[in-house]
Amino acid sequence: MLKRGKQNAKLGDKITVKMWKGMTIYSLTLEERATCPADCEQWDNCYGDNMPFGHRFDHTAADFIPKLGTHLNQLNNKHPNGFVVRLHVLGDFYSIRYIIQWQLWLSQYENLHVFGYTHHKITTTIGTCINSVNKLHPSKFRIRFSDDYDTEFSAHVGNNTNVIGGIMCPEQVGKTDSCATCGYCWSSKKPVHFIEH
Repeated sequence: MLKRGKQNAKLGDKITVKMWKGMTIYSLTLEERATCPADCEQWDNCYGDNMPFGHRFDHTAADFIPKLGTHLNQLNNKHPNGFVVRLHVLGDFYSIRYIIQWQLWLSQYENLHVFGYTHHKITTTIGTCINSVNKLHPSKFRIRFSDDYDTEFSAHVGNNTNVIGGIMCPEQVGKTDSCATCGYCWSSKKPVHFIEH
């Protein structure tokens, strides 16, 4: 279920800089829209529209959580110095229970680290829960808020670079090879901007 980062050129494989240096990246892909908030600002321009061959996992399958937990356990044992899961290449946090499950896994698997983005606004019930886990595990759980413009720990899609303190994604503008060689999204609280896909 968790694909190694080397299968995704944008992600990269082993982190070479900043926080989590030396850790291997893995990714999880869910079904876009089916797991996303209906008010997502990118609903009509989803990244998934350009990924017809992306391997999406069905979050409604009865064995989804048990299988994911088993895989995390295997990776926790395989990587004593830590590993990183990129949530979600496609999809989003689909329920409070799912977020709580990640919180439990973070406590259970000491080598697990997570980063990603959500289109749930920070003031929503799910957004508040995500932010709580960010605060509870600040060195292990780094989820940015994509549709919030007045919060430091945010990510924005579009060509507007006027949000104070933000940078354009270095990978997208050719300043670094991949997420693994950058590390900005999990090591900085300042906004990041992505070119519209």
